[in-house]
Amino acid sequence: MAGRRGAHRGRRGARPAPARHGRAGRDGGRRGHRAAARRHLLVLPLPRVVLPIPGRRALRALSRPRPGVALSVLALGVVWLVVTNHGPLSDTRVSDLYLYAQYHDLLHSGLVPFRDFSFEYPPVALAPIWLVGGDETQMSLLMLGCAIAGQLAAWSLGGPVAGWLTVALPVLAGALVRTHLDLLPAALTMVALALVVARPRGGVEGAAALLAIGTMAKLWPAAVGAVVLVWLVGRGEGRAAVRGAAVFVVVALAIGVPFAVLGGFPSVMVRFHLDRPVQIESTAASILEAVGGTHVTGHPVLEDRFKSNGLAGGPAGVVLTGTTLALGVVGLVLLALAHRRRTDRDLLLAAFGVTVAFVALGKVLSPQYLCWMLPPAAVVAARGAWVGPACVAAASALTQVWFPSRYFDIVFQHDWAVGAVAVRNALLLAALAATVAALARSPRPASAAPPPG
Repeated sequence: MAGRRGAHRGRRGARPAPARHGRAGRDGGRRGHRAAARRHLLVLPLPRVVLPIPGRRALRALSRPRPGVALSVLALGVVWLVVTNHGPLSDTRVSDLYLYAQYHDLLHSGLVPFRDFSFEYPPVALAPIWLVGGDETQMSLLMLGCAIAGQLAAWSLGGPVAGWLTVALPVLAGALVRTHLDLLPAALTMVALALVVARPRGGVEGAAALLAIGTMAKLWPAAVGAVVLVWLVGRGEGRAAVRGAAVFVVVALAIGVPFAVLGGFPSVMVRFHLDRPVQIESTAASILEAVGGTHVTGHPVLEDRFKSNGLAGGPAGVVLTGTTLALGVVGLVLLALAHRRRTDRDLLLAAFGVTVAFVALGKVLSPQYLCWMLPPAAVVAARGAWVGPACVAAASALTQVWFPSRYFDIVFQHDWAVGAVAVRNALLLAALAATVAALARSPRPASAAPPPG
């Protein structure tokens, strides 16, 4: 025992052995080189530092809230102004600006919509038409403002990835983003979802009001509103759901009742959409093209009385009934899944899924409906469910193959154009299936305490 202590004391006072040169480990080798370097007169000891890499610093700046948001908004504006005004994606030969200009003149001449002239949209759609009409520049700036609002909501919902993905909106959708008013309800819906997720004081009520306004611009935000309500109920927030539903109804009635009193609303609008044939680019139309027995309504010079081209006759009614029933079934499935899943990601998946279902299985699938899907697609992709958004992005890019420059090839029933539309619609159905599957795979928590408020 004493010998061991003596040996221990001897080792404590001994000088360190020189560094070994041989098969030493990584750390031992480094220590040896450093010890040898310290004995050199020209080598100064320095603390261990990690030099900043310029690329990483730039990436961090793009991800931080203040500089990242500002830079992404600037990028969206630049891409919007360049892509939609110059180059192959700037074509606007087929747009709704002429129609908006006609409605603008009717409104400013004192005529009442629905009563004095037919109007196929809900009343809030009158606001941008009354303000800018068919002015191409003003409509572009107005829709750019809506796109930025949707981008800010995407930052809130999906972080920097979602915010930067929205910069691709003008590239994927083309110039139609500035010649149609569809980004208005899309922006209202995105901001409403951001309020539900962030949950400031009165957030549910504010979201319900925005969804009601969006519904009175284009009808589809009502489906997102239904998803929000059942999701809240599933989380045990029944009172918040009741308050939201009440606000939705009150705001919708406040907008619609005056037009109903003046006359024509909503009967004129409802009759218009019930009577119009299957739109020529819809999924139902792709099925009818394969089955045969229908004819195209209208022609390039003079469209039908529904201001579009469609397919009528033969099995059109049966196919339309089938796709409408499919839309109802898928909608109920998404509502059931939203009720049983309680995370923010589940809400966003269900909202995105019901939007895709409304587009893919609806009676009409106009190219501008892409504006409804692309902003929530960016958020869902940032939340990890990328298959559905990727299919939507591919469908959007494919749409530009024929719209607007080759749209009349569909009207003339050219095989390549009809086939391209069918592939695009198949991509949207794949996006819908992938989104439903992702939501179904989401785990069901045994219990979840609802947030305060």
